Amino acid sequence: MASASGPAGGTIGLLLEELPVLSGAARNFVRSHPREARAAVAAALEAVAAQRELEDVADVPERLRPFVVRRGADEGILGVSEAAARLEVSRTTVYEWARTGRLVAWKTTKRGLHIPAAQILGAGRVVPGIGDVVGAIGDPELAWAFLTQEWPFEKTVALPLDLLKDGRIDEVLDAAPGFGATFT
Repeated sequence: MASASGPAGGTIGLLLEELPVLSGAARNFVRSHPREARAAVAAALEAVAAQRELEDVADVPERLRPFVVRRGADEGILGVSEAAARLEVSRTTVYEWARTGRLVAWKTTKRGLHIPAAQILGAGRVVPGIGDVVGAIGDPELAWAFLTQEWPFEKTVALPLDLLKDGRIDEVLDAAPGFGATFT
């Protein structure tokens, strides 16, 4: 049986010691699979934080604060025309890339799209693997929330978008379903 010590020990210890409402089966799962339990807790906290705008995290236990999702303002959000100009493609191509998931974009109005600028690397280039993340999560806006918030990976806590830019696509794709499953 796996131990609740180590990097995930703090979270697992919290689950086992301070949450007596867990069923016996849940407690056994936490003891037997601490890494998976930590991922499940992180995904659940992501869901709660996304549903609740936290101005102050004072009411969140200190040990859980690293998992609180902070959604930024619409910094770096482009419209279709500006995205097309930066990508040096037509507006039609931007709409097609958004429809197919090659470009992260979500509808704001019947005809408008929000397109995060940080995914654009240059003429005709977006961050590699970004479409796969959208596919794994199933919703472009949630995919962007995942990509731009620190996430606990096996050896580090990092922004998934930064890992994609570093070519660590498989690590990000392994983590994406845990975030997406929380919302679908």
